[in-house]
Amino acid sequence: MKLMNFENKIRILAAPGPVSYPLLAYQMKNKDIEIYFGKEGSNADAIVDSTVSLAKRGLRIDYITVKKVMVISPKLKEGKIGVWRKGSAADVLTRAVIDLKKLKAELTYKDDWMELFNMLKSGQFDAATIAAALGRGDSFEDLLGIPGSCGIHINSSGERVIDAYKQGIEIAKEDPEGVANYIVNNLPIKIKKEFVIGMFKNAEYNVWKGGDFKEFYEIVRKYST
Repeated sequence: MKLMNFENKIRILAAPGPVSYPLLAYQMKNKDIEIYFGKEGSNADAIVDSTVSLAKRGLRIDYITVKKVMVISPKLKEGKIGVWRKGSAADVLTRAVIDLKKLKAELTYKDDWMELFNMLKSGQFDAATIAAALGRGDSFEDLLGIPGSCGIHINSSGERVIDAYKQGIEIAKEDPEGVANYIVNNLPIKIKKEFVIGMFKNAEYNVWKGGDFKEFYEIVRKYST
């Protein structure tokens, strides 16, 4: 997929999840950025996605941008565990932590975060891997020592990309309602405004320097099959 660069705009290939929220916040106030949603291709100044997806694609994680996007709620325990979407980052990390900690668990998959959360609240699961926007629990950063939930792979214009991301975080802090409305209206998937606000509130947004993360890449390789 050829991504055209008009007027020297920053070109971002982004997964349409929490990793993209600060970039959309930046876009709300600035016109020097083009965001293309998807998980295929690499012809962009930067690729933003979950760290699991970046590792699966064999891409270098140059920066960590969000931590604690997902948690096992109310806490990690044996029994029946609900998980969002088979093959997702949530699935890979949940299976990894269960195996590495030698727990006995039965996994049930759901494609909707709210359905998963409601089933947990109604007692149908002993625990569930949920989005941090929906509640608290044990993070995979704490359970597995993963470097973070989401990150950026830089191809070019790294300074501009990182500056835009940082500015987006600050814009979201200053105007959470306005930013949430803009994000909901500009994502290619349907989510509620409250989900966006909850993610900014409960997850940790910042920009941390990346690394080679060899152990993490090995975990992803092993539990993605």
